[in-house]
Amino acid sequence: MAHDDPTLTREHVIWAYRLLLDRDPESEDVIGPKLAGARTTAELRHHLMTSAEFRDKNPDFARTNEATVVIKEIAPGVRLLIDLSDHVIGLNILRGHYEQDEIRFVRGLLRPGDSAIDVGAHIGFFTMHMADVAGPSGRIYAFEPLDRNADLLEQSIAENGFSDRIRFQRAAAGAAAGTAALTFPVETLNSGGAYLLRDGSAPLAGNQKKDVPVVALDGLDLRRPVRLIKMDVEGAEPQVLRGAAGILQADKPVILSELHPIQLERASGITAAQFLAQIAAFGYRAHHLANGAIGAPILSAPVDALVSAVFVPAA
Repeated sequence: MAHDDPTLTREHVIWAYRLLLDRDPESEDVIGPKLAGARTTAELRHHLMTSAEFRDKNPDFARTNEATVVIKEIAPGVRLLIDLSDHVIGLNILRGHYEQDEIRFVRGLLRPGDSAIDVGAHIGFFTMHMADVAGPSGRIYAFEPLDRNADLLEQSIAENGFSDRIRFQRAAAGAAAGTAALTFPVETLNSGGAYLLRDGSAPLAGNQKKDVPVVALDGLDLRRPVRLIKMDVEGAEPQVLRGAAGILQADKPVILSELHPIQLERASGITAAQFLAQIAAFGYRAHHLANGAIGAPILSAPVDALVSAVFVPAA
């Protein structure tokens, strides 16, 4: 059949069922009505994708893939702008499912007046929670280099009237001040996958790259002491800590981080075991995060699984 021939066939219907509903048509009896009710493949696709079965089997893809920004109250009186086209983070924040253990830990640790750092702040989910707990006398320092996330974060600061307590920079954090190449997907349902390219590496297929400013935390004028550093920087965590060695030594903040073996190798060129060794060299112990609290020690590095970790001073 020619590519521009709009005539539907029985094979069109069968393969539409297989690709969109993960099954064959239940009987020959349903194929005829689909052929009669749709003139083109686009119409057939529309019929199936607006069905209850498709919505049940694809709860996120049945919703919007276009930028759709709404406001979600994430704590009493705390509002966050989220994009519903981000199915991994945005929709899970909307539904109250996103990193709840991590948020319970952060809110249980911080106190009014505290200083804390959010590296890889994304749209500000943790930043707004931190600012809520720290209050007007607290200081939260947030860093996010990806513009589409930074735009929402800045709007949420204004929405909550938190400009007195949040200091935000459109920048990544690293071992030294300068610039670095940030790579991110052109099309994605997860806006949290951007990461810094290490020297000599190339972006993944389908990714763009952009030079972004990088700051070293030790080189900034921060109000001390820092009680908490939260990092979610897709494998660049070792570089963040090298640039914060002075803060770690003087303030001994608790660190909430990810252990992401694949991204550690991709962004920093080291293994999870080498990262844990770096943590130990800074005088910290690594623990699992369990039910919003510090859990068991991490005795061996994960091979490929993503782990939420808490690094606490050894003494």
